[in-house]
Amino acid sequence: MTTASIALDHRGVSPDAHPGSKSATLGADSIAHRTPADSGQDARRRTGDDRTVATAASSFRALGTYVELRVAEVADSIDPTATARVEHLAREILAEVDATCSRFRVDSDLTRANRAAGTWVEVSPILVGMVQAALWAAGETDGLVDPCLGELLVAAGYDRTFAELQSTTEPTQLPAQRDRSAWRDLHVAPGRIRVPHGSALDLGAVGKGYAADLVALSIIERYAVPAVISVGGDVRVAEVPGIPMSWPVRIAPDLAALGDDAVAADIDLTTGAIATSSITARRWVRGGTQWHHVIDPRTARPTGGRWRSVTALAPSCAAANTYATAGLVLGEQAVPWFAAQGIPARLVGADGGIVTSPAWEFGVGERDTVMGGRAC
Repeated sequence: MTTASIALDHRGVSPDAHPGSKSATLGADSIAHRTPADSGQDARRRTGDDRTVATAASSFRALGTYVELRVAEVADSIDPTATARVEHLAREILAEVDATCSRFRVDSDLTRANRAAGTWVEVSPILVGMVQAALWAAGETDGLVDPCLGELLVAAGYDRTFAELQSTTEPTQLPAQRDRSAWRDLHVAPGRIRVPHGSALDLGAVGKGYAADLVALSIIERYAVPAVISVGGDVRVAEVPGIPMSWPVRIAPDLAALGDDAVAADIDLTTGAIATSSITARRWVRGGTQWHHVIDPRTARPTGGRWRSVTALAPSCAAANTYATAGLVLGEQAVPWFAAQGIPARLVGADGGIVTSPAWEFGVGERDTVMGGRAC
Protein backbone atom coordinates (compact mmCIF):
# COMPACT_ATOMS: atom_id res chain seq x y z
CA MET A 1 0.00 0.00 0.00
CA THR A 2 1.38 3.42 -0.92
CA THR A 3 0.82 6.63 0.96
CA ALA A 4 -1.42 9.33 -0.43
CA SER A 5 -0.50 12.96 -0.98
CA ILE A 6 -1.68 14.75 2.15
CA ALA A 7 -1.94 18.56 2.23
CA LEU A 8 -0.53 19.78 5.54
CA ASP A 9 -0.36 23.56 5.52
CA HIS A 10 -3.39 25.44 6.84
CA ARG A 11 -3.13 28.17 4.23
CA GLY A 12 -5.73 28.10 1.51
CA VAL A 13 -8.53 26.84 3.75
CA SER A 14 -11.86 28.14 2.51
CA PRO A 15 -13.25 30.75 4.92
CA ASP A 16 -16.59 28.98 4.92
CA ALA A 17 -15.12 25.62 5.88
CA HIS A 18 -16.96 24.42 8.94
CA PRO A 19 -15.13 22.14 11.37
CA GLY A 20 -16.24 19.72 13.92
CA SER A 21 -13.99 17.45 16.31
CA LYS A 22 -12.05 15.43 20.10
CA SER A 23 -13.88 14.37 21.51
CA ALA A 24 -16.24 14.48 18.57
CA THR A 25 -19.44 12.74 17.57
CA LEU A 26 -20.79 12.63 14.04
CA GLY A 27 -24.32 13.90 13.64
CA ALA A 28 -27.29 14.43 15.90
CA ASP A 29 -27.95 10.68 15.77
CA SER A 30 -24.30 10.23 16.64
CA ILE A 31 -22.69 6.95 15.78
CA ALA A 32 -20.39 7.41 18.75
CA HIS A 33 -23.26 6.17 20.88
CA ARG A 34 -23.95 3.16 18.67
CA THR A 35 -22.58 -0.34 18.96
CA PRO A 36 -21.18 -2.13 15.91
CA ALA A 37 -24.44 -4.06 15.73
CA ASP A 38 -26.22 -0.77 15.08
CA SER A 39 -24.22 -0.17 11.92
CA GLY A 40 -26.19 0.19 8.72
CA GLN A 41 -28.54 2.56 6.97
CA ASP A 42 -29.66 5.21 9.43
CA ALA A 43 -30.62 8.45 7.72
CA ARG A 44 -31.72 10.25 4.58
CA ARG A 45 -30.65 13.83 4.07
CA ARG A 46 -29.72 16.26 1.32
CA THR A 47 -26.55 17.51 -0.27
CA GLY A 48 -25.65 21.17 -0.44
CA ASP A 49 -27.40 21.38 -3.83
CA ASP A 50 -30.57 19.73 -2.46
CA ARG A 51 -30.13 16.25 -3.91
CA THR A 52 -31.36 13.43 -1.69
CA VAL A 53 -28.66 11.27 -0.17
CA ALA A 54 -28.71 8.22 2.05
CA THR A 55 -26.13 7.81 4.79
CA ALA A 56 -24.96 4.74 6.64
CA ALA A 57 -22.84 4.57 9.77
CA SER A 58 -20.53 2.10 11.45
CA SER A 59 -18.22 2.13 14.44
CA PHE A 60 -15.36 -0.09 15.57
CA ARG A 61 -12.08 0.06 17.50
CA ALA A 62 -8.61 0.48 16.04
CA LEU A 63 -5.30 2.04 17.11
CA GLY A 64 -6.41 1.69 20.73
CA THR A 65 -9.34 4.06 20.25
CA TYR A 66 -12.80 4.29 18.76
CA VAL A 67 -13.38 4.83 15.05
CA GLU A 68 -16.57 6.24 13.53
CA LEU A 69 -17.34 6.13 9.84
CA ARG A 70 -20.26 7.63 7.93
CA VAL A 71 -20.75 7.02 4.21
CA ALA A 72 -23.17 8.72 1.80
CA GLU A 73 -24.68 7.94 -1.59
CA VAL A 74 -26.75 10.22 -3.82
CA ALA A 75 -29.78 7.93 -3.81
CA ASP A 76 -32.93 7.17 -1.84
CA SER A 77 -31.18 4.24 -0.16
CA ILE A 78 -27.62 3.15 0.30
CA ASP A 79 -26.11 -0.09 -0.94
CA PRO A 80 -25.16 -1.98 2.25
CA THR A 81 -22.42 -3.84 0.40
CA ALA A 82 -20.83 -0.52 -0.55
CA THR A 83 -20.76 0.55 3.09
CA ALA A 84 -19.24 -2.79 4.05
CA ARG A 85 -16.51 -2.36 1.42
CA VAL A 86 -15.66 1.12 2.69
CA GLU A 87 -15.50 -0.11 6.29
CA HIS A 88 -13.30 -3.03 5.25
CA LEU A 89 -10.93 -0.61 3.53
CA ALA A 90 -10.79 1.59 6.65
CA ARG A 91 -10.11 -1.38 8.91
CA GLU A 92 -7.39 -2.64 6.57
CA ILE A 93 -5.58 0.71 6.48
CA LEU A 94 -5.79 1.28 10.23
CA ALA A 95 -4.51 -2.25 10.90
CA GLU A 96 -1.50 -1.55 8.68
CA VAL A 97 -0.88 1.77 10.45
CA ASP A 98 -0.90 -0.04 13.78
CA ALA A 99 1.38 -2.81 12.54
CA THR A 100 4.00 -0.41 11.20
CA CYS A 101 3.77 2.79 13.27
CA SER A 102 2.91 1.72 16.83
CA ARG A 103 5.45 2.54 19.54
CA PHE A 104 3.93 -0.22 21.68
CA ARG A 105 4.39 -3.17 19.30
CA VAL A 106 7.73 -4.97 19.46
CA ASP A 107 7.33 -6.03 15.82
CA SER A 108 6.47 -2.62 14.32
CA ASP A 109 8.71 -0.77 11.90
CA LEU A 110 8.78 2.18 14.30
CA THR A 111 10.08 0.02 17.15
CA ARG A 112 12.80 -1.41 14.90
CA ALA A 113 13.84 2.08 13.84
CA ASN A 114 13.96 3.29 17.45
CA ARG A 115 16.10 0.32 18.48
CA ALA A 116 18.52 1.05 15.65
CA ALA A 117 18.70 4.81 16.28
CA GLY A 118 21.62 6.35 14.42
CA THR A 119 21.41 3.96 11.46
CA TRP A 120 19.21 3.73 8.40
CA VAL A 121 16.32 1.24 8.67
CA GLU A 122 14.06 0.04 5.87
CA VAL A 123 10.42 0.72 6.76
CA SER A 124 6.99 0.75 5.17
CA PRO A 125 5.80 3.62 2.95
CA ILE A 126 3.15 4.44 5.57
CA LEU A 127 5.78 5.05 8.25
CA VAL A 128 7.87 7.09 5.81
CA GLY A 129 4.85 9.28 5.13
CA MET A 130 4.01 9.65 8.81
CA VAL A 131 7.59 10.62 9.67
CA GLN A 132 7.53 13.18 6.86
CA ALA A 133 4.36 14.61 8.40
CA ALA A 134 6.03 14.66 11.83
CA LEU A 135 9.03 16.52 10.40
CA TRP A 136 6.69 19.03 8.78
CA ALA A 137 4.94 19.47 12.15
CA ALA A 138 8.24 20.13 13.93
CA GLY A 139 9.34 22.64 11.33
CA GLU A 140 5.96 24.38 11.20
CA THR A 141 5.97 24.89 14.98
CA ASP A 142 9.71 25.50 15.42
CA GLY A 143 10.07 22.30 17.42
CA LEU A 144 7.06 22.78 19.72
CA VAL A 145 5.60 19.59 18.26
CA ASP A 146 8.65 17.34 18.50
CA PRO A 147 8.60 13.73 17.22
CA CYS A 148 11.75 12.84 19.21
CA LEU A 149 10.10 12.72 22.64
CA GLY A 150 9.79 8.95 22.82
CA GLU A 151 12.55 8.54 25.41
CA LEU A 152 10.91 11.13 27.69
CA LEU A 153 7.53 9.41 27.53
CA VAL A 154 9.11 6.04 28.28
CA ALA A 155 11.03 7.52 31.23
CA ALA A 156 7.77 9.00 32.50
CA GLY A 157 6.16 5.57 32.42
CA TYR A 158 4.27 5.79 29.13
CA ASP A 159 5.97 2.68 27.77
CA ARG A 160 2.84 0.68 26.97
CA THR A 161 -0.66 1.31 25.64
CA PHE A 162 -2.68 3.64 27.82
CA ALA A 163 -5.12 0.83 28.62
CA GLU A 164 -2.19 -1.05 30.21
CA LEU A 165 -0.65 1.99 31.89
CA GLN A 166 -0.75 2.12 35.68
CA SER A 167 0.20 4.80 38.16
CA THR A 168 3.25 3.96 40.25
CA THR A 169 5.39 5.36 43.05
CA GLU A 170 8.58 4.53 41.13
CA PRO A 171 10.71 7.64 40.56
CA THR A 172 10.92 9.13 37.09
CA GLN A 173 14.43 8.82 35.65
CA LEU A 174 14.47 11.67 33.14
CA PRO A 175 17.54 12.34 30.98
CA ALA A 176 19.91 14.85 32.60
CA GLN A 177 20.19 16.73 29.32
CA ARG A 178 18.25 16.66 26.11
CA ASP A 179 19.05 18.01 22.67
CA ARG A 180 15.99 20.02 21.65
CA SER A 181 17.21 20.15 18.06
CA ALA A 182 17.48 16.35 17.72
CA TRP A 183 14.47 16.28 15.38
CA ARG A 184 16.57 18.13 12.80
CA ASP A 185 18.74 15.00 12.57
CA LEU A 186 15.72 12.80 11.80
CA HIS A 187 16.14 11.77 8.18
CA VAL A 188 13.78 10.24 5.64
CA ALA A 189 14.46 8.67 2.26
CA PRO A 190 12.32 6.47 0.00
CA GLY A 191 11.62 3.28 1.94
CA ARG A 192 13.79 4.08 4.96
CA ILE A 193 14.31 6.41 7.93
CA ARG A 194 17.12 7.23 10.36
CA VAL A 195 16.21 8.10 13.94
CA PRO A 196 18.75 10.43 15.61
CA HIS A 197 21.27 8.64 17.82
CA GLY A 198 20.13 8.69 21.45
CA SER A 199 16.53 9.52 20.51
CA ALA A 200 13.29 7.61 20.09
CA LEU A 201 10.32 8.58 17.96
CA ASP A 202 6.80 9.06 19.26
CA LEU A 203 4.37 10.04 16.50
CA GLY A 204 1.33 10.60 18.67
CA ALA A 205 0.98 14.26 17.69
CA VAL A 206 0.26 13.34 14.06
CA GLY A 207 -0.47 9.60 14.17
CA LYS A 208 -4.25 9.31 14.44
CA GLY A 209 -4.76 12.34 12.25
CA TYR A 210 -2.47 10.96 9.56
CA ALA A 211 -4.35 7.65 9.74
CA ALA A 212 -7.68 9.45 9.27
CA ASP A 213 -6.20 11.27 6.27
CA LEU A 214 -5.07 7.99 4.71
CA VAL A 215 -8.50 6.44 5.13
CA ALA A 216 -10.36 9.45 3.74
CA LEU A 217 -8.12 9.80 0.69
CA SER A 218 -8.22 6.05 0.04
CA ILE A 219 -12.03 6.08 0.13
CA ILE A 220 -12.07 8.81 -2.51
CA GLU A 221 -9.50 7.03 -4.67
CA ARG A 222 -11.03 3.56 -4.40
CA TYR A 223 -14.79 4.20 -4.24
CA ALA A 224 -15.43 7.92 -4.94
CA VAL A 225 -18.19 8.18 -2.32
CA PRO A 226 -18.59 11.03 0.18
CA ALA A 227 -17.65 10.00 3.70
CA VAL A 228 -16.37 11.28 7.01
CA ILE A 229 -14.17 9.41 9.47
CA SER A 230 -13.32 10.04 13.10
CA VAL A 231 -10.29 8.31 14.61
CA GLY A 232 -10.42 8.92 18.34
CA GLY A 233 -12.29 12.18 17.73
CA ASP A 234 -9.96 13.49 15.00
CA VAL A 235 -12.25 14.01 12.02
CA ARG A 236 -11.48 14.08 8.28
CA VAL A 237 -13.91 14.55 5.39
CA ALA A 238 -13.62 12.47 2.22
CA GLU A 239 -14.86 14.99 -0.35
CA VAL A 240 -16.12 14.00 -3.78
CA PRO A 241 -16.18 16.77 -6.41
CA GLY A 242 -19.71 17.65 -7.44
CA ILE A 243 -21.34 16.23 -4.30
CA PRO A 244 -21.27 18.97 -1.64
CA MET A 245 -21.93 17.51 1.80
CA SER A 246 -22.34 18.94 5.28
CA TRP A 247 -21.58 16.66 8.23
CA PRO A 248 -22.95 17.64 11.69
CA VAL A 249 -20.29 17.22 14.36
CA ARG A 250 -20.26 17.95 18.09
CA ILE A 251 -16.89 18.88 19.59
CA ALA A 252 -15.82 18.81 23.24
CA PRO A 253 -12.61 18.58 25.29
CA ASP A 254 -13.19 14.88 26.03
CA LEU A 255 -15.87 12.21 25.90
CA ALA A 256 -17.19 13.08 29.35
CA ALA A 257 -17.85 16.65 28.20
CA LEU A 258 -19.88 15.81 25.09
CA GLY A 259 -23.11 16.48 26.96
CA ASP A 260 -21.86 19.68 28.58
CA ASP A 261 -23.23 22.56 26.50
CA ALA A 262 -21.00 25.01 28.40
CA VAL A 263 -17.86 23.68 26.68
CA ALA A 264 -19.18 21.61 23.75
CA ALA A 265 -20.15 23.04 20.36
CA ASP A 266 -22.13 21.84 17.34
CA ILE A 267 -20.56 22.52 13.98
CA ASP A 268 -21.06 21.51 10.35
CA LEU A 269 -17.95 20.08 8.71
CA THR A 270 -17.91 20.47 4.94
CA THR A 271 -14.24 20.14 4.03
CA GLY A 272 -10.82 19.33 5.42
CA ALA A 273 -10.32 18.19 8.98
CA ILE A 274 -10.62 19.08 12.63
CA ALA A 275 -8.66 17.76 15.60
CA THR A 276 -8.55 18.40 19.32
CA SER A 277 -5.65 17.91 21.71
CA SER A 278 -6.60 17.56 25.37
CA ILE A 279 -4.78 16.99 28.66
CA THR A 280 -7.78 15.55 30.51
CA ALA A 281 -7.89 11.95 29.31
CA ARG A 282 -4.42 10.34 29.16
CA ARG A 283 -3.12 11.03 32.67
CA TRP A 284 -1.14 8.96 35.17
CA VAL A 285 1.02 9.38 38.29
CA ARG A 286 4.68 8.38 38.53
CA GLY A 287 6.92 9.11 41.48
CA GLY A 288 4.36 11.47 42.98
CA THR A 289 4.15 13.58 39.81
CA GLN A 290 1.04 13.70 37.65
CA TRP A 291 1.84 13.27 33.98
CA HIS A 292 -0.13 13.52 30.78
CA HIS A 293 0.87 12.68 27.23
CA VAL A 294 1.45 16.21 25.89
CA ILE A 295 5.08 17.11 26.65
CA ASP A 296 6.57 20.58 26.35
CA PRO A 297 9.93 19.93 24.63
CA ARG A 298 11.31 23.15 26.12
CA THR A 299 10.95 21.86 29.69
CA ALA A 300 10.77 18.07 29.16
CA ARG A 301 7.69 18.13 31.38
CA PRO A 302 3.93 17.94 30.76
CA THR A 303 2.45 21.14 29.38
CA GLY A 304 0.97 23.61 31.85
CA GLY A 305 -2.69 23.65 32.67
CA ARG A 306 -3.76 26.88 30.94
CA TRP A 307 -5.87 24.99 28.39
CA ARG A 308 -8.05 21.97 28.98
CA SER A 309 -8.19 21.38 25.24
CA VAL A 310 -7.37 23.04 21.94
CA THR A 311 -9.25 22.39 18.70
CA ALA A 312 -7.91 23.40 15.28
CA LEU A 313 -9.07 23.26 11.67
CA ALA A 314 -6.80 22.43 8.71
CA PRO A 315 -6.91 20.79 5.27
CA SER A 316 -5.56 17.55 6.78
CA CYS A 317 -6.04 15.86 10.11
CA ALA A 318 -2.28 15.56 10.63
CA ALA A 319 -1.97 19.33 10.32
CA ALA A 320 -4.99 19.97 12.55
CA ASN A 321 -3.45 17.71 15.21
CA THR A 322 -0.18 19.60 14.89
CA TYR A 323 -1.78 22.98 15.49
CA ALA A 324 -3.92 21.72 18.38
CA THR A 325 -0.89 20.20 20.13
CA ALA A 326 1.14 23.36 19.59
CA GLY A 327 -1.66 25.35 21.23
CA LEU A 328 -1.43 23.27 24.40
CA VAL A 329 2.35 23.64 24.50
CA LEU A 330 2.24 27.41 23.96
CA GLY A 331 -0.17 28.03 26.82
CA GLU A 332 -1.11 31.71 27.07
CA GLN A 333 0.90 32.49 23.94
CA ALA A 334 -1.33 30.21 21.86
CA VAL A 335 -3.94 32.92 21.31
CA PRO A 336 -1.63 35.43 19.56
CA TRP A 337 0.14 32.58 17.75
CA PHE A 338 -3.10 31.29 16.21
CA ALA A 339 -4.06 34.86 15.29
CA ALA A 340 -0.72 35.53 13.60
CA GLN A 341 -0.82 32.23 11.70
CA GLY A 342 -4.44 32.65 10.59
CA ILE A 343 -5.40 29.26 12.03
CA PRO A 344 -9.03 28.61 13.07
CA ALA A 345 -8.80 27.44 16.69
CA ARG A 346 -11.06 27.02 19.71
CA LEU A 347 -9.45 26.83 23.16
CA VAL A 348 -11.21 25.63 26.32
CA GLY A 349 -9.51 26.91 29.47
CA ALA A 350 -9.00 25.00 32.69
CA ASP A 351 -11.72 27.21 34.16
CA GLY A 352 -14.15 26.34 31.35
CA GLY A 353 -13.76 29.69 29.60
CA ILE A 354 -13.70 29.55 25.81
CA VAL A 355 -11.43 31.61 23.56
CA THR A 356 -11.45 31.49 19.77
CA SER A 357 -8.99 32.76 17.20
CA PRO A 358 -10.08 35.42 14.69
CA ALA A 359 -10.09 32.82 11.90
CA TRP A 360 -12.51 30.68 13.94
CA GLU A 361 -14.74 33.61 14.83
CA PHE A 362 -15.18 34.79 11.25
CA GLY A 363 -14.87 31.55 9.30
CA VAL A 364 -16.56 28.86 11.36
CA GLY A 365 -20.30 28.36 11.63
CA GLU A 366 -20.84 27.36 15.24
CA ARG A 367 -24.54 26.91 15.81
CA ASP A 368 -24.10 28.65 19.15
CA THR A 369 -22.80 31.99 17.89
CA VAL A 370 -19.24 32.81 18.82
CA MET A 371 -18.64 36.49 19.56
CA GLY A 372 -15.75 38.26 21.23
CA GLY A 373 -13.86 35.01 21.70
CA ARG A 374 -16.58 33.53 23.89
CA ALA A 375 -19.29 31.01 23.13
CA CYS A 376 -22.62 32.74 23.69
